[in-house]
Amino acid sequence: MSHLIRVAIYEDNAGLRDILSSIIRESEDFELAGEFGHCLDVIQNTKAFDPEVIIMDIDMPGRSGIEGVRELKSVYPKVEVIMNTVFDDDDRIFNAIKAGATGYLLKKNSLATLLSSIKDVKNGGAPISPSIARRVLQMPLSPGKESEASFNLSEREIEILKLLSKGLSYKMVASELLISLDTVRTYVKRIYEKLHVHSVTEAVHKVFIDRK
Repeated sequence: MSHLIRVAIYEDNAGLRDILSSIIRESEDFELAGEFGHCLDVIQNTKAFDPEVIIMDIDMPGRSGIEGVRELKSVYPKVEVIMNTVFDDDDRIFNAIKAGATGYLLKKNSLATLLSSIKDVKNGGAPISPSIARRVLQMPLSPGKESEASFNLSEREIEILKLLSKGLSYKMVASELLISLDTVRTYVKRIYEKLHVHSVTEAVHKVFIDRK
């Protein structure tokens, strides 16, 4: 029997929460590890139900999903979090990435891509809705005191990271650069080691955004 990816849902809209939970339950590749209307108990819930991936709304009662992600990642850094929200403004996108979210989906089109996004994030990707990817790339970059060179990244590593920042999967990057999938994975592993990060989103944030 293949490994089932354990997924927890945080969504205060009961109807949408039921839909998201049903999608997970009805897939043979996933297991529902809890569904919650707020993230006030995210640490306790994670300890009790051990999810590998969390789908997190932003606007929830008591505490925002961004604050929930920040607390979660401080205790469980290996749990992947995909934001699922109606908000597409720069501040929330930036703050969600900075808090540790690995993906950012808009609710208006996330149902069709939910399962593939979860698989993508488990395979080292950073699922982002196309319009969000464009906004991330349009965010003003500051040269600051650190540059790509200071991280000791090679030109190829920077090239791969830029492609991943656009939302391309490892397979798509391999096709774009005419290299093997294993080679892409090797480059990404080196990038993680040099930047001391654990996800593509963290790497993109550190190199291209957080240089103010």
